Amino acid sequence: MFARMVFFKLEPGSREAAEKVVQELNVISRTQKGFRGNSYFFEDHEGEYAALNYWESKKDAESANAIMFPHFCEAVKGIVKEEPRLRIFEVYDPLEKVPLDTSVGLFDY
Repeated sequence: MFARMVFFKLEPGSREAAEKVVQELNVISRTQKGFRGNSYFFEDHEGEYAALNYWESKKDAESANAIMFPHFCEAVKGIVKEEPRLRIFEVYDPLEKVPLDTSVGLFDY
């Protein structure tokens, strides 16, 4: 699994504008191949925001980004304070390789 993260900065107190941007992108992301989920992070006092999307593969993340990032840049044009930062990471989950056994506690391995 891969994660696509976009960090962006708006004026402090711009939560309404940030919500509008992520709501638009939320709809687009859910139609893309390999989509696994979204999370959004708001630090409204500082005007710092982030969008996190999960994808089945790096190729899916990159393909979705080719569609989503131009929409994002257009949506924040004129309100963004700094150049948005985009990163794609491989997601490591140590429990993903551990078989689920409900008779054993999480730390009993």
